[in-house]
Amino acid sequence: MTHAPPTIHVLLIEDDAVLGGALVQRLRLEGFEVVHASDGAQALAALRRARPDFVLSDIRLPDGSGEALYRRALPYLGRTPIVFATAFADVGQAVRLVRAGADDYLTKPFDVDALVERIRALVPAAGGDGPALGFGLSPATERLAGDLERLAARDVPVLLLGETGVGKEVAARQLHERSARAGEPFVAVNCGAVPRELMESQFFGHERGAFTGASGAHAGWFEEAGGGTLFLDEIGELDPRLQTALLRVLQDGHFRRLGARQDQRFRGRVVAATNADLRARIAERSFREDLYYRLAVVELRVPPLRERPDEVLPLARGFLRQAAERQGLAPPPLTAEAEAALRAHAWPGNVRELRNRIERAMALSEALALGAAELFPERALDEPGPAATLADARERAELAQIERALEQSGGRLAEAAASLGVSRTTLWKRRKKLQGGDGEGGAA
Repeated sequence: MTHAPPTIHVLLIEDDAVLGGALVQRLRLEGFEVVHASDGAQALAALRRARPDFVLSDIRLPDGSGEALYRRALPYLGRTPIVFATAFADVGQAVRLVRAGADDYLTKPFDVDALVERIRALVPAAGGDGPALGFGLSPATERLAGDLERLAARDVPVLLLGETGVGKEVAARQLHERSARAGEPFVAVNCGAVPRELMESQFFGHERGAFTGASGAHAGWFEEAGGGTLFLDEIGELDPRLQTALLRVLQDGHFRRLGARQDQRFRGRVVAATNADLRARIAERSFREDLYYRLAVVELRVPPLRERPDEVLPLARGFLRQAAERQGLAPPPLTAEAEAALRAHAWPGNVRELRNRIERAMALSEALALGAAELFPERALDEPGPAATLADARERAELAQIERALEQSGGRLAEAAASLGVSRTTLWKRRKKLQGGDGEGGAA
């Protein structure tokens, strides 16, 4: 039996609605799944939800430059190729980005047929992440590891709390694999990435003819999970209608496909996760309090990587070993400079960022050992070119400091401004000016 090749997921970042719409249409005709972002903020939100297979970005965006976007996107890219599209006037910036680790650039107008070929050539072959690296590698997560071990044997709902990228899915998989349900499916769902119009069908399934376009029967996630584990990530983003439906399933253990006449029994376990403050969402009436209490019989907090400094190097070596095995190579050693840089980094993207940086360095580097330059290629953007004036060098250094503060604050402008000792408005205007804007207007 032959299997169709996996679908390639493309993130297109283009603020021109006409050009963006035409590219989306053409890429979908080629069989690609496409998410279209019209500015850097939308692009980063998409990257946080799910890692695409390929990124094509305009070099000039309404809310910043290609360099600013690249700095903030790199923690989420991993092996994902990123190519910048540029007008002739911005070729210099595009070349700097390629030197700093971007995969290529295209000069507008470009041949879309050539773009399609480039995507197929650059997208790496599909491959898993390898065995998950668990918890307990340092005192910071020893208690969490013990709690997961005990809860695996207890069939109670668990709510995992923590920032994006800390390893909440790893914790959920550990609960599943250590439980009596280990032989059943583990179904992971990102509630923030499910199109609203498809939510009911995706969760509950549907019968043939249940709605326009339902040409066949479809098993939903509750049915797929069987007697295993249904992991609901980003549960705080679940649509209010689905919150009510999920509560009913948790209360009576039954669900029904769309268009069906009979209920089915849900035999699985639900584990949920969120990086949101659900109590605040309850106060805002955007999340049901009764659903919260059903999901949070036990709450476990997964600490961010900055609170687990002793785990950075063991995790890095583990990810390096996995990445090398996928490529059939011996894992290269980390230089002393690389280890120092890894320990000093603030890790705003947490463990996911660490894995992504290791994977990207392994995919792009031909060095016998991985150094800091391979792991943090965006730092090359801070180095002034040979023709830079003293004023140029000063402005580049200032912009680099601003971008680092934003990266460490997770994009929160007020927090970055406080760390730099300036007001939110001053930071916004100064950043805008350094990026080439006029700095006028209200702070976003």
